[in-house]
Amino acid sequence: MDRPRRTTRQPARLIDIVTSSPPTTTRSKRKTTQDAPIDTAEQLHTLLTSPKSDLTTMEISDLINTASWNMLSSDSQNMLKTLLPSTSFIGFNAVIGADHPSAVDSGAMAESTPSAIEVVDTAVFTDSHFLAAAHTLQDHIYSGWMSKSHAQKVAKYEEGIRNGTMAAPWKDEVWERNNGGPRPVTMPTNNGTVSSSDRAGEAAEIKLVTLAQAGVLQVGDIIVLKRNFSALDILIEKDAIIQSIHPKTHTLTVLLEPGTSTHLPAPLLSPHPSPPTGLTQEAVITSPTQLETALLDNDGRVERGKRPNGNAWKSMTVWRWRGTAPWEDVGGGRWGRENHGTLFYLRGTYYHER
Repeated sequence: MDRPRRTTRQPARLIDIVTSSPPTTTRSKRKTTQDAPIDTAEQLHTLLTSPKSDLTTMEISDLINTASWNMLSSDSQNMLKTLLPSTSFIGFNAVIGADHPSAVDSGAMAESTPSAIEVVDTAVFTDSHFLAAAHTLQDHIYSGWMSKSHAQKVAKYEEGIRNGTMAAPWKDEVWERNNGGPRPVTMPTNNGTVSSSDRAGEAAEIKLVTLAQAGVLQVGDIIVLKRNFSALDILIEKDAIIQSIHPKTHTLTVLLEPGTSTHLPAPLLSPHPSPPTGLTQEAVITSPTQLETALLDNDGRVERGKRPNGNAWKSMTVWRWRGTAPWEDVGGGRWGRENHGTLFYLRGTYYHER
């Protein structure tokens, strides 16, 4: 049997195979995004409210200047003119108001503002006062003060101030700083009526146990001490929670945490707290001064001899759930409780409403 003979034909090269192979069809990429029309109103709202707005990082004089003003239509200019002060227009004359004492001597009277002012002095766009106001707007946008969420917080705060459900602790702090001296002795008025100072003195007779008996203070409330020792440059903020109120004496048993930490352990803050463990301490108190002393002693940063006299009623705020308590900790270190005002504020409110 004859052996098969080897072929003498040259094998095809790889490059020829690739070149001669039929072209492969590639599927064109499908557009993942479609060009949508830009909502100019939404774009403008984002520019003026979002902390990530381009307005917060740009040089504002590159946007608001004489050239951009001249690009506006007459209708747009007339609308914006109503937002500018009278000093922004050509021909403005500074005059003394009719109610100014000098107006009687000089005979100068305030001129009426023209109903339609035609020409804006474009130097206003480079005026330091105008630029300062524009930079302040940039800061407010960047800080989130123009956002919808911040507007809701402000509205809630203002409503709480009006209806008396929310206090402004900083007002008490300012009052204490400016009026920290001893209260002057007041005498009865000639007509026999009681002055506001006398009523304040009567409110000061109300004790902490009286507030607990009346339900102004409740089990589960957190009492927060916040006191600034300016001479030592130390700010101490420390929490204590009311664990129980004695049914007869109405003394308060509170839980404290040693050390410089502000908040208590989370298991003690829930609607169904666990028994205290570890280093958590108990204290029975009958006055804000006792609680303040216990908290400062536990903090340990300011010795007793270096603590100036203060009003513990005004340096402590009460935090409580508004409505139903949350099932889980929502952050903030106080399990969703809200500030209900200082002990000083709550005592005054109780005195006037009883």
